[in-house]
Amino acid sequence: MLEVRELTKRFGGLVAVNNVNLNVNRGEVRAIIGPNGAGKTTLFNLISGYLTPTKGKIYFQGKDITDLPVFERAKLGLARAFQIINIFPNLSVRKNIEIAVQARLKKTTGPLEIVNRASLKEVTDEIIKKYGLLQDLYIPAGKLNYADQRKLEILLSLVSDPLCILLDEPAAGLDENETHEIMGLIKDLSKSGKAILLIDHDMKFVMAISDKVTVMNEGKIIAEGTPKEIANSDEVIQIYLGESKFE
Repeated sequence: MLEVRELTKRFGGLVAVNNVNLNVNRGEVRAIIGPNGAGKTTLFNLISGYLTPTKGKIYFQGKDITDLPVFERAKLGLARAFQIINIFPNLSVRKNIEIAVQARLKKTTGPLEIVNRASLKEVTDEIIKKYGLLQDLYIPAGKLNYADQRKLEILLSLVSDPLCILLDEPAAGLDENETHEIMGLIKDLSKSGKAILLIDHDMKFVMAISDKVTVMNEGKIIAEGTPKEIANSDEVIQIYLGESKFE
């Protein structure tokens, strides 16, 4: 579904992503891990269209999307939830969802009021019922605790019913119960055929949720395999993770 070929990104003399090759299949949960500065976020920015590669190609559903802008990639079914939360803090949780639904309905050229209210309500209710991540829909989104703001950010990325979702630190700031809730959502999404590509520093979470793990260091992929293979890799442990990270 998602293929990256010989992708490289240079910032002056710094090679942030170095000749990366990656394939993510339909229904697969793929984690990208590595220390700070390994190139993970730069790779995400390249895939989602926020950066242009120095060289290499990105394919989605067999289509070359290397030069497509972010919104065109989104139309094809590529969505992203960011580590830095992007919500409208002064609007209610429900209104945040409605605005995302409005974009899905392709009615973004005018005020919210001109959208067919029945359709907007119906689709919004459907999204809320389908994912059920948040209980209080009528308080300002900015008054949600951090964990619920993370859930809202993820929920907004799902409104367009994407084929592939990039999740940046989905478990960050979540307690154990909330992490299990997000894990359940990710598993359900993968079972429905959606591809999930995620970055996270919580190794317990990564090893529990992933079908495959890709390890980056200094812009390169240094290892790839099942969670068990990665956890038992002497190279991975010795380079930067430490055995305790997998416990």
